[in-house]
Amino acid sequence: MSSGEVKKIDKEAQKITLKHGPIKNLDMPGMTMVFKVVDPSLLDKVKAGDQVKFTAEHQGSAMVVTAIETAK
Repeated sequence: MSSGEVKKIDKEAQKITLKHGPIKNLDMPGMTMVFKVVDPSLLDKVKAGDQVKFTAEHQGSAMVVTAIETAK
């Protein structure tokens, strides 16, 4: 799982904006970007400002969040 901070949630569009550290499985450096979520109910678990751990992967041409939880 990668670490990040929730910057914005758009439940209508099923998207989340994360300021994240490196995502090793996607070979991506730290940055702020918008991800779609595979399951809209994931957005109910977090709010803007939360520190989170999440899993992101490629699905077709998009990068999607497949799991997210608040960091302990």
